[in-house]
Amino acid sequence: MERCILAQDTSCQPESNLSSEDLLRIVRGDDPNRPPMWNGLPRMTTPPEAPSKPMAEDGQLFEFLFPYPIHIFDSADWPPLRIAGDGIEIHLLKPISTPVTAKEQLAVGNESPDLFCSNLRAVVLKTSPGFPADHDHVFEIVRHALQWMRVLSRQFWIGTGAAGVAAASRGSAFHIEGGIVSQMNYALYGSTILVRALPLRFWEPLGQCVSGGVPVPVSESIYCDALASFASGDSVRCLVELGVAVEIELNNLLDDIAAVQPNSSGAARYQKEKRKLRFEQKLLTSTSWLRTTNPKQFVVPNMPADWADHIVSLYKFRSKAAHEGRAVITDSSTGPRPLAAGELQSFIFSTEALYRWSNAQRLKFRLPAPAASVDRSNQIIAILGDPLDRRGFVIGTSESSSSIEGDAPVSSLSRQQASSE
Repeated sequence: MERCILAQDTSCQPESNLSSEDLLRIVRGDDPNRPPMWNGLPRMTTPPEAPSKPMAEDGQLFEFLFPYPIHIFDSADWPPLRIAGDGIEIHLLKPISTPVTAKEQLAVGNESPDLFCSNLRAVVLKTSPGFPADHDHVFEIVRHALQWMRVLSRQFWIGTGAAGVAAASRGSAFHIEGGIVSQMNYALYGSTILVRALPLRFWEPLGQCVSGGVPVPVSESIYCDALASFASGDSVRCLVELGVAVEIELNNLLDDIAAVQPNSSGAARYQKEKRKLRFEQKLLTSTSWLRTTNPKQFVVPNMPADWADHIVSLYKFRSKAAHEGRAVITDSSTGPRPLAAGELQSFIFSTEALYRWSNAQRLKFRLPAPAASVDRSNQIIAILGDPLDRRGFVIGTSESSSSIEGDAPVSSLSRQQASSE
């Protein structure tokens, strides 16, 4: 019997009271008889079978399966890493990484895509602090280790290889104590962004853009990079990319508006002062010179009403993140403060509102607007989790237990420790 666990779940969504049934309805295309057409949350965890004992010691073994390779060209055992902190002690084992084969035949030919799986294993001994541990707590430590593997090895794909809104990791937790071993399977989504399917109404405009050789808007491409950074749990990188995206969008819009009315006093003033203007002045002051719709009065349904203020705060965070690598701003009322829980999600929805406002101005001034007929501002259904707490959405099964029979397996910890001596 499966159950759904929300571990430290923080969700942010433009639609109020969005339930799990609503999410399923949306991803099924409002047809309850159609199977889910994405690889995300509707795919539940696999019920465990009768477990076998995976190690000699009493304690817990956690397996985390990731859909990307970790290149280690060394067949020797490595010593386990002892990681202690936050009331828990774990031993992280050397990653196992291997190619896997797709089960479904999707092509007429016999070629298949490159697919990989990596298994990061963590042991919590019965005698260790924090025993018994929760899989979502251990996952938080494992993901931190993955981020360091990515930086140190320059294997840039680590942490970003999950397709679509698939689980960041799936795996099993084994609990070994005395003559009993139990197993629970889980799917950990961490922070993820739920988006709607690609609809038919996008298809023809897409074809027109491709046929016409229209460049992909750089701002929106970087914005999608920011969404990927959010899903990978990197709030600082997400801030930098969001800030760059809104800056490019605003600068291009104002330059284009000024160019089509070169003889106006507002355009002349903007051209004269634009290099001196701060981002906030460009958004809230120079827009009035150029006679755009006031951003503070532009309302987008189901988006933050004060989105313009959020965009200003976002850019302040972006400046600190880009120059100091910190998610901190200096608030006029409170002084320096860190990024608050839920704030990054508000920045994402406010960026969508900025794009909606920008597109409206392009139509107003008859400026080129790639795929102007396509409103993509409501593509994001909801945002689950928050990189600040590093846990987010977790799905787990009930446990399956069995008695231990036969010889106990060799200890993973003792074998790897011995090989390093």
